[in-house]
Amino acid sequence: MLDFATYASPHDAVFVHGAGGNSLLWRRTLQNLSGERRALAVNLPGHPAGDITCRSVKDYAESLRDFLEEAGLDSPAVCGHSMGGAVALSLSIEHPDELGGLILASTGAKLGVDPQILEGLKARPMKTIEGVITPWSFASIDLGLGREARAALSVSNLPVFLNDYEACKGFDVRQDLPKISARTLVVCGDKDRMTPPKWSHFLAAQIQESELRFIKDSGHMLPLEKPESLARVVQGFLEGLG
Repeated sequence: MLDFATYASPHDAVFVHGAGGNSLLWRRTLQNLSGERRALAVNLPGHPAGDITCRSVKDYAESLRDFLEEAGLDSPAVCGHSMGGAVALSLSIEHPDELGGLILASTGAKLGVDPQILEGLKARPMKTIEGVITPWSFASIDLGLGREARAALSVSNLPVFLNDYEACKGFDVRQDLPKISARTLVVCGDKDRMTPPKWSHFLAAQIQESELRFIKDSGHMLPLEKPESLARVVQGFLEGLG
């Protein structure tokens, strides 16, 4: 069973971090939710430490499906950030009857990866994480936010970064989006460089029952950069699931 942290929520929900991340990504956002149900922030296999057992987004989606069965959640919403959003998309396409809702945060139907990141993770992983990935992930970053970002990354298992970004590079479900039947929230920072707003526009246009929201003055890591704003949007969506 995946490791997870539990928070209050208006509807059962599972929150999935992005590439090279861990469940601490969601801590401040989920601390701002309220309700009588559970929000579970999970660590995907190999995060923040451990063996790499999933080589593709689909592998991660199947591990998450196993977790949902073991956790006994009632028609949960699944919320994914970046690669976690790809995992949520894959799950919603392959197992549409098992989700009560879908939240896609800072993600896309196809996750292209800048060659500078891939090559850097092969040759100089820590330098690439600190000098490229982290600065590109925020609209504005200070020392405190930088420390929080480091805590939310699986820097104790550097090989998982390359594994995850290669999994992202192979992800493309653009043709499958019309199959998604779950009620969906698409949310993105308006200054996101990693998964730009046009990707969220595409998701919302292709998913039948979706709404699109943007968080002002936020980059890619909006659960860290704008946790209160994101929590308000997520709270309202989860309340609407009934």
